[in-house]
Amino acid sequence: MTNDLTHAATEGLVRHLEVLHKSVGEIAGPLSEEEFWAKPLQPGNSVGHLVLHLTGNLKHRVGALLGGTGYVRDRDREFNETNLPAKAEALAGLDEAVGIFRQVVEPLSGERMRSPYPEGLYPTVFDGLIGLVAHFALHRGQISYIARLAKR
Repeated sequence: MTNDLTHAATEGLVRHLEVLHKSVGEIAGPLSEEEFWAKPLQPGNSVGHLVLHLTGNLKHRVGALLGGTGYVRDRDREFNETNLPAKAEALAGLDEAVGIFRQVVEPLSGERMRSPYPEGLYPTVFDGLIGLVAHFALHRGQISYIARLAKR
């Protein structure tokens, strides 16, 4: 029973993140390079900077902390990058980060899900994964709003 529940939880987390990820791609896809990096509200973010942020967040909090990838995060740069990559490159980085999430999360055991999250960021790994998916959902909503403003 515990293994079934753990599997259902990891599958659900991955599935939900992938739905959100697909939505970000659908929102960002029609944007021009200029619109992707536009900050229509000041102070504010661009779609592109939020994509960099989501990428860095997943690569650090899942890839490095749970998966041992060695990724080193520069959180400030996610929001302030001035050497802007092409939209396709930024979105490919997010694709990679979501793939890392799937690769790390799917095989987690119930014991690992109940264990403390590294660096004390969350009480348990399971709490952390829920928080990370919620964080992605929050920024997906912001991306939708910013994209609509950038298109005006």
